[in-house]
Amino acid sequence: MSIIKLSEINKVYQTKEIETIALDHVNIDVKRGEFVSIMGPSGCGKSTLLNIIGLLDRPNGGKVTLLDHTFDKSSDTELSQFRNANIGFVFQSFHLIPALDVAANVELPLVYRTGLSARKRREKVEEVLQRLNMTHRMHHMPSELSGGQCQRVAIARAIVGSPSIILADEPTGNLDSRMGAEVMNILHTLNKENGTTIVMVTHNESQARDTDRIIRFFDGRVIS
Repeated sequence: MSIIKLSEINKVYQTKEIETIALDHVNIDVKRGEFVSIMGPSGCGKSTLLNIIGLLDRPNGGKVTLLDHTFDKSSDTELSQFRNANIGFVFQSFHLIPALDVAANVELPLVYRTGLSARKRREKVEEVLQRLNMTHRMHHMPSELSGGQCQRVAIARAIVGSPSIILADEPTGNLDSRMGAEVMNILHTLNKENGTTIVMVTHNESQARDTDRIIRFFDGRVIS
């Protein structure tokens, strides 16, 4: 069963003088529980593709279907609600809020969910931090953590709401090889044990070969 389906997706960025085609009639089908890598040179449209899958950006043409939902007529509020309930994001640069401690950073996606008490939110935060061996750091600030620890916190924030889909944009790009391997082990565990569907943009060929499938991009098009 497809969990992500992109049909004839086009994305064009227009300035006064230049029209840039970021995605050109892209068709992608990802099955539930797959771990898929997206590879290609810088500037070929990989991050744009991830933003469209994650409903952070809208295509100029084509159709996005996630979990049997389409979004042609969805408002920004509806997109935000769907994202919060179903999609987790892991970025290369962590995107932790410096003024919040680890626990508060991880709790953020739950704050916007109705029907969850503060106590229940904190229980979920502690559970996910324990799973990632970060409970001893839950009251530390991001500035007190290593790069690998920051990425663990970012993953905890991505999965605390039990999303069906995780979108990872170069999740090991700012880490050394040992920390990068740890992060990949976490993602593989989430995929195998939870059945979480993962789409990962990466430049790392060896990491990509360990996933179920590689989609190769060039100039806004899928080439293989």
